Amino acid sequence: MQLPKCGHRYCQTCLDIEQETIIKCQQCQAESLRNDEHLDQFHSNGKCEYCGEQFNSINKLNEHKVFKCRHLIVDCILKGFGCNERIIRVEMQDHYLTQQHQHALLNAVHQMLSQLNDRQTDIEHSRTTTAGPCNSATAQSEELYEMLSILVGGIETLANDEQRLATEALKMQTAIPTLTEELSKVKLSVEESNAFLEGVKHNQAILNQDLLSLQEKINDLQYISYDGTLVWKIGNFHEKMIDAQSERQTSIYSSPFYSSPNGPTNRMPLYTSTDEQDPLELYIITIHIWNTFI
Repeated sequence: MQLPKCGHRYCQTCLDIEQETIIKCQQCQAESLRNDEHLDQFHSNGKCEYCGEQFNSINKLNEHKVFKCRHLIVDCILKGFGCNERIIRVEMQDHYLTQQHQHALLNAVHQMLSQLNDRQTDIEHSRTTTAGPCNSATAQSEELYEMLSILVGGIETLANDEQRLATEALKMQTAIPTLTEELSKVKLSVEESNAFLEGVKHNQAILNQDLLSLQEKINDLQYISYDGTLVWKIGNFHEKMIDAQSERQTSIYSSPFYSSPNGPTNRMPLYTSTDEQDPLELYIITIHIWNTFI
């Protein structure tokens, strides 16, 4: 056993104090009252079965369970008003926001208002005999009644807002799959439109190139001669020179011209060179294709 006065431990049989009410410590000579429950209350190794925390006394363990253990399962404080759910203490704040607890809170407030009304009625009946104290109690009751009425109105408003928000949230959750599907369709449509536009741009570039080529041919036909003279107008000369110097196309050909109506077809090529001293070279090429007239 442990002596409550000094804390020293001894074996009861060794001390031979079974019949004594006052025990003297042999170590410090402190005198203590014999208390068989002392070791159980203050020197046991208690463990909370809800959170696993260790305590050195039953009293502290019980105090921990009643006031501090966050994992203890407890009844709602409004159990008597219809909220019968058992909650882990650490989750109590979330429970207060549930619809079940709010309805129980409304029931509690309505019951309190009813009790106040009954009390006020009793006070009215006894007002003639106890005018002074009654007036004070009536004023307090009216003030409390007004505060509770405001509280009830606020709680009902919050309950309505909660119901409205829950309905709106449900609608949003229902609409999310539809909106997701629509978004996927829009993305697919945009991708198809982009692919179509790329094809249109490519075809437009080809058509523009064909149009330029056709325009050059039309311009060449305007300067065809049959007397051996050549009027050569080179279009897009700067771009053609760049192509020739980069060896993409090293020559530029003129439109055909003729020395006589029945003469051979002649064309003049213009060759470019990377040599700055001799950048251009001109030749005449005779194409032996004779014009025949019937």
